[in-house]
Amino acid sequence: MPLSSRTPCTGRRFTRPLMAGVRILRESILRNLKLKVEDSLSMDTKLWRYIDLAKFVSLLDSGALWLARSDTFRDQSEGRFPSEMRTAIEKAYASFCEKNDSPINSADDFQEYLCRNAYVSCWHKNVDENMVMWELYGRDSNAVAVQTTVGKLKSNISTINSGGIEFHLKNIQYSRAEDVEGKLNYSAPFFIKRPHFNFEQECRILLSTYSAISPNKDTPLGVSMKLNVVNAIEKILVHPDSQDWFVKVVQSISAKYGLSAPVERGEYGNKF
Repeated sequence: MPLSSRTPCTGRRFTRPLMAGVRILRESILRNLKLKVEDSLSMDTKLWRYIDLAKFVSLLDSGALWLARSDTFRDQSEGRFPSEMRTAIEKAYASFCEKNDSPINSADDFQEYLCRNAYVSCWHKNVDENMVMWELYGRDSNAVAVQTTVGKLKSNISTINSGGIEFHLKNIQYSRAEDVEGKLNYSAPFFIKRPHFNFEQECRILLSTYSAISPNKDTPLGVSMKLNVVNAIEKILVHPDSQDWFVKVVQSISAKYGLSAPVERGEYGNKF
């Protein structure tokens, strides 16, 4: 935590060696880091990703799940500090002397470092397909919805062998920034979205690579996590408004990569 290694102008120095030692120990033992699932998520909860054909082929061909860096999302409020949390961080930085050896010198700096070290994969929770999700994330009729469960995602995604500090699957909390109160972990803002996104019913994977010992913002735009797609995928739905030839293409691609999951046309489209 960058605040712990700074020197307040009150003259009281935080014990940087002790704090750093604790963090180094924690970071050094986080090898083979497994995906940790929030208790409120049942293992049989169905999860969906609505993607275009290119991303579907990439998923199967790479055998990996793409986690995008949070600041590459269209929603620029991703991972932003709630109001109370931001005020507390700003006050903490204001109390530090100007002379310091930290590359992080403000709440804005800290926010940028966190966002550039947060990698996310978003999933829609639902027992069935959703027409709104087709419209928003299917983009056009040449799209598919991949369905898995919390348990299958957890058991088939690879562990983190280096660089990972936190690796979680959690529900999204839909709240206004000014309504979020209390002390929060620095990863918590990545699981908070504005209320008008509530229809998404999202849970997401978050991989945090932020290190307080060696903060870095020169990071890749995303990371690939190995996933046993054959075991993880339960069903594939093709866009309900797609042409017959497209359904056959998706079936052919799925067979080529050895998927046993059924490939079916979705039902909730605009055509009758």
